Amino acid sequence: MTARRLAVSALSLLVLLLVTRSARAQARVEISANVDNDTVEVGEIVTYSLQVLAHGGPSPSDPKPGSIPGFSQQNATSMPVHMRTNKNGVVDDINGLMTSWSLRADRAGTFSLGPGTVSVGGTRRSGAPVRVKVVERGKGPPRRGGRPAVDPFSGNSLDPFKALFDFGDDGRRSPEPAAPTADPKLALPEPRSPIAFLHATVDKSRVVVGEQVTLSVFLYEDPYSRQGRPGDVHEATATDFVKRSLIEDETLAVGVGNALVGGKVWTVKLVRKNALFPLKTGHLVIEPMSMTLPQARVGLRATETLAIDVTEPPVDGRPAGYAIGDVGDMSLQSNVAPRAIPRDGAIGVTIELRGTGNLPGQLALPVVPGVEWLEQQSRDRLGPLSQDRFGGSRTFSYVVRIHREGAVDLGEVKLPFYDAQKGTYAVAKATLGIVDVAAGPGRDAGVDEPEVVLASMPKERPTLEGTRATSYLSERPTYWAALFGSPLVCALALGAQGLLGRMREKRAAASPSLDHLAKKRRAEAENAVRGDDGKFAMGAVARAIEAVILAGTSVNLRGAPSETSKRELEESGVSEVDADEIATLMRACEDARFSPDGVRGETAKDTWERAKKVLDRVEGKAS
Repeated sequence: MTARRLAVSALSLLVLLLVTRSARAQARVEISANVDNDTVEVGEIVTYSLQVLAHGGPSPSDPKPGSIPGFSQQNATSMPVHMRTNKNGVVDDINGLMTSWSLRADRAGTFSLGPGTVSVGGTRRSGAPVRVKVVERGKGPPRRGGRPAVDPFSGNSLDPFKALFDFGDDGRRSPEPAAPTADPKLALPEPRSPIAFLHATVDKSRVVVGEQVTLSVFLYEDPYSRQGRPGDVHEATATDFVKRSLIEDETLAVGVGNALVGGKVWTVKLVRKNALFPLKTGHLVIEPMSMTLPQARVGLRATETLAIDVTEPPVDGRPAGYAIGDVGDMSLQSNVAPRAIPRDGAIGVTIELRGTGNLPGQLALPVVPGVEWLEQQSRDRLGPLSQDRFGGSRTFSYVVRIHREGAVDLGEVKLPFYDAQKGTYAVAKATLGIVDVAAGPGRDAGVDEPEVVLASMPKERPTLEGTRATSYLSERPTYWAALFGSPLVCALALGAQGLLGRMREKRAAASPSLDHLAKKRRAEAENAVRGDDGKFAMGAVARAIEAVILAGTSVNLRGAPSETSKRELEESGVSEVDADEIATLMRACEDARFSPDGVRGETAKDTWERAKKVLDRVEGKAS
C-alpha cells in the first residue's frame, strides 16, 4: 500500500512539472526600444521609449533606462496595459508596459542609449541599445514625421501601443502620419530660445494719435518637448497707450497652428491680443511681456521690446472742433422726449455714439440761450469687433432745462473724427430738433398799480358864501402838486424798476458775454476740483482755460493744434512762457480725457492751481 502511494505521488509530481514547464514555454516576452529622433541638437530633448509585452505571463515592472551617456534625464512616465485576444479559438492574455524617458542632450557626439531593462516574473529583461547622434545648435536637420513624446498622464488620445497593433485591412501596419503643415505668416528665421519662447508683433509701426495698433503675443513651443503651465505672468507695459483686450479670456492660450522656425516645425499659441491707442506723439515704446514655464524647467521667457512712431493727423482739411485722438469710424443718433413742456420744465436727451476706435468720453454740446444742460450720465458697450477692431457704442444721457418760451431749437451735436483707414476727416452729426415751450407761471416784476388819491373829492371852491376870504394851505398850488405828484412819481419809479428787471431777464436769457462766461467757467472749475472725480475736474479746468483765454485774447483754443495755439497766443500779446504753460495744461487735460485708469483728485487740484496763475496774468494784461 505504501509503495502504491509513493508511485502515485511520483506520477503526480511528474505531471505537475510537465504542466509548469509547458506554461513557461508558452510565456513569451517582446521588448522593443526606440527614440523619437536619432539626430538632435545640443540642448534639445529626445524621448527614449521602451515597450514590453508579456504574453501569458506576469505584468512587467521596474523599468530602467540603462546607460545614457551624453544626456541628462528630465522626467519619466510609465503606463501599464492589459489586453486579451482571441484568434481562432486561442486566447492570449497580454500584460504590457510602456515607459518613456525625456533626455536632454548635453554635448555633441554619437551615443548609445540603453539597453533599457524591465522585470518580468522576477527576471530582468533588456531591450536593444539605440544610437543617437547629437550635433551643435543650428546644425540639426528639420524634424519631419517624427513621433512626439507621449505623456500617458496628460490626456493625450494617442495610443502608445498603436504602433504595435495598428494594422490595416490588408494586414499591413498603418503608415506614419503626415508631417504637420506650417503657417508661413508665423514663420521665423531662428528660435529666440530653446524649447519655448515668446514673440510679439504689431500690425503697424506708424500711426496717428488715437489710431488703433493691434499687439499680438504668441507662445512658440517645441512639439517634442513636454511643456508646463505658464506662471509668473507680467503683462506688456504700454504707459503711453490706452490698452483694450481683443480676446475674451486671457487665461487660456489658443492654438493658432504650426510654424517653421529655423527649419523645424513648432506649435504656436496666441496668449494675448490687445488694441492699443496712442495718447501722444513721439517714439512710443511697448515694454516686453514675460512668463515662466517651471514644469519644463525653461525659466523666464519674454517678448521683444517694440516701438511705434506716432504723429498728429494732417492739418489740411481738419474740421473746426476736432479733438486730437478722435480716430476711427463714428456715427451719432439722438432721441429727445418730451417735445412739449412748460417754461422752466425739463426734457431728456439721449445721444448714442457708435463706431470703432477709442470712443471719446464727452461730446461738445450746442450752446443755446435759455437752455441749461445738466450733468451727463454715460453707459458703455465696448469690446472686440470683426477684423480685430475695438469699438461698440457709448450712450450719453442728459437732463435739459429750458427757461424761455416758444419753439426752442436745441441745435445739433457734432463730432469731428479722423478715419485713418481712408485718410480723411468726417463729422458725425445728430440733430436734436425743436421743443415747444409753453408759458409758465408769471414772474413778479415788482410793479404796483398806481393808487388814485381822493377820487371822490368834489371840486374845490375859491370862496365860501357869507365868510370873509381866508387863505388856507390846501388852496396853494404847491400843496396840490405835492399831494398828487408824489404818488405819480412813485408809480413812475416802480414802473421803471419793473422795466429794468425785465431788461435784466432778457439779458440773462440772451447769450452770455465772454467775460461772464469766463467767470462762470472759473467758478465751475473751482467747484469741480473740490470733488473726488478727477477726470470730470480736468474737463472743467480745460473749459475754464478755453473761456478765459477767449475772453482775454480772442484766441479759441478748442480743437486747435498746440503749435497753432502757441503762435496765436504770442501774437495776441501773451508771453512765450505763458503760451507754453497754457499749451502744456491743455495737453494734460486732453490726456486725462483718454486715461483708462482715471485721474486723481490731487492731480486735478494741482493742475487748476497752475492754471489760475497763468490765467490771472493773461486777465491782468487784457484789463
